[in-house]
Amino acid sequence: MDIISNLNERLTIIDDGSGVCHGGEEYIKKVVEQSPVKLPDDYVDFLKVISGANNIGISFKVDGGVQEFFIWGAKFAYECVNTEYSHPVYADFLSCTWLIGDDVGEFRYFYGEGAEGFGIYKTTAGEMDICGSNKIADSLTDLLINGVGLDILFAW
Repeated sequence: MDIISNLNERLTIIDDGSGVCHGGEEYIKKVVEQSPVKLPDDYVDFLKVISGANNIGISFKVDGGVQEFFIWGAKFAYECVNTEYSHPVYADFLSCTWLIGDDVGEFRYFYGEGAEGFGIYKTTAGEMDICGSNKIADSLTDLLINGVGLDILFAW
């Protein structure tokens, strides 16, 4: 199912020059190969829609509010994992997760196997700890189409 065409009514795409931009197969392949967790098909398919022409990703607002969250394009995710988060302090965390986005602030969103099973979780940029993370949704489809977890994206 095409996520963008079926976006939850509570979500608005922020028109900031990022967004829908098909392509990026080279970096999508790198992401899939490097990720220590099997990335769900809906996420990989979504990357194909937002990763073209060096696009950094796509931003959303919830209920028209001021807060936003950002799902990184393949190149941006790959580069973040291999540069910004390549410090040894993050090695344990990155050995069992794949970062997929942020809230343009303190939270980082990732796929991993946490206390509530596999899915999308959030952690703070300072902690980067799977044990203390909160589950948001089972899948990107649940989050962006079904609205599961929208109320906890920004909650402390």
